[in-house]
Amino acid sequence: MTTPTPSIDYAALKSGGIIMQKDDDFFAIRLRLPGGSISADLLPRIAGVAQKYGRGEVRLTAQQGIEIPWVRFGEIEAARKELDDAGLAMGPCGPRFRTVTACPGLPVCRRALADSQSFALKIDQRFGGLLLPHKFKATVSACPNACSRPQESEIGFCATARPRLDADACIGCGLCADICKEKALAQKDGKPLLDMSRCLFCADCIKSCPTDAWKTDRMGYAVYAGGRMGRHAEIAAKIADFVDEEHGMRIIERCLDLYLKHSEKRERLCDLIIRVGIDEFKAAVLDQ
Repeated sequence: MTTPTPSIDYAALKSGGIIMQKDDDFFAIRLRLPGGSISADLLPRIAGVAQKYGRGEVRLTAQQGIEIPWVRFGEIEAARKELDDAGLAMGPCGPRFRTVTACPGLPVCRRALADSQSFALKIDQRFGGLLLPHKFKATVSACPNACSRPQESEIGFCATARPRLDADACIGCGLCADICKEKALAQKDGKPLLDMSRCLFCADCIKSCPTDAWKTDRMGYAVYAGGRMGRHAEIAAKIADFVDEEHGMRIIERCLDLYLKHSEKRERLCDLIIRVGIDEFKAAVLDQ
């Protein structure tokens, strides 16, 4: 193994999506794919760069991105230029706002309540790549199944819909109670009774009702803050319910302001929340 050249700023390379491999002669180029989506037309361009500058292989990352490994240092700029010419940006790494992940959402997933891909792209365009005290991950899930794991990120959004029963339209068939996985519905006097403390706002009752007796009373995102995986995992705390996209963007902006002003060196957001307290954190980032 060769000794790294002192003149190379490896931290700057990593921050820009160029990751040094175990063998110091080689690097992996990380691509920025918000929501994990990419046009099929670009796949041959990525394959061409991997074959020309790497060893003809690519790797899918945990953040729904693509990496091209085995690129020598002297060929990084040439490879990066070809990718840039194809409209492919480098994925932020290091202490930055990472590429936003998301589930498929509407109109692809039959369980989806929201267009998670569109919201993820909006977040990424606004905040992606910002320099921060530590890594900062955000994700969007289109329903309470939470396929993109919003409870494991610094900021997570999970689409929800609160049901409301139109009793006059209900025929008392009991289908909604039968399909409710949370046992939040029970038949009483021929009509479904909702236990709101059990409801996850998944909208299964709304979707399954044959007479459209169940209506959407309120819709939006549940917001989670302070999650992380790794050596010292923390599950995020839910800080808000039924938030729209505009409000969600304000929450992220205030969260980042707080993080930049009050974080200690290399402190993850969850550690800041633990240190200042969840109530003070919520008071700082939520609309009053």
